[in-house]
Amino acid sequence: MTIELQQLGGDGVRRPPHEWLAGLRARERAPSQRPFVYLNMVASADGRATLEGRTSKLGSDADTLLLTELRALADAVLVGTGTVRAEGYGRLVGDAGRIARRAAAGLPATPHAVLLSRSSDVPWDAGLFAAADQPVIVYTGADGEPPEVAAPLEIVRLEDPAPRAVMADLRARGMRSLLCEGGPTLNSALLEAGVVDELFLTLSPLLSGEPDALRIVEGAGLPEPVQLELAWVLRHGEELFLRYAVRS
Repeated sequence: MTIELQQLGGDGVRRPPHEWLAGLRARERAPSQRPFVYLNMVASADGRATLEGRTSKLGSDADTLLLTELRALADAVLVGTGTVRAEGYGRLVGDAGRIARRAAAGLPATPHAVLLSRSSDVPWDAGLFAAADQPVIVYTGADGEPPEVAAPLEIVRLEDPAPRAVMADLRARGMRSLLCEGGPTLNSALLEAGVVDELFLTLSPLLSGEPDALRIVEGAGLPEPVQLELAWVLRHGEELFLRYAVRS
């Protein structure tokens, strides 16, 4: 089945997600000191980012397709260790069409997976580490050696693996575009550090009714509200896909 999205308030034309995302130009827009960073999250209509502990229960085939197309544009994909543990991750890009588009753009077949862990609490048994062709970078402040894994793995030890330090190291490695897939605590740290450029938010047409379910930003709270500027709203069925610029 072909999934096409329609822009609200637009010309009525339906396009596949990768065509809507062509204007992102994340690599071209990268600052000199860090990658261009864009978040992708899903939330229910009552503002919850999980349902029964999983984000996958909120999304749809269209939401998954948009996520995988956002991955295909990135040099690297940042994921919190809790999200890797809860959702299960494997090779980040596997579709032949996306691999071909990456090759045409001069990118390797799949982006680097990036994890940030201040401790050694890394889910080494996740499928991400079992993919022999999926490079992974783990930033940590902890000592100790990782177990043997199939994935090409690099451990980067920083005295303080805070977002700005991680972003600077990634940029020094030539990575110009970074997709963050959460979770909510990682989102909060990135927003507080002022390193987020855009937010892609899928609005799921349901009310979770779960009072304790996570929101897309969690943790100690932001020091002040972050202002957003709406770029577009796409629709597929009853699901909405919002793209925001994050105002500095």
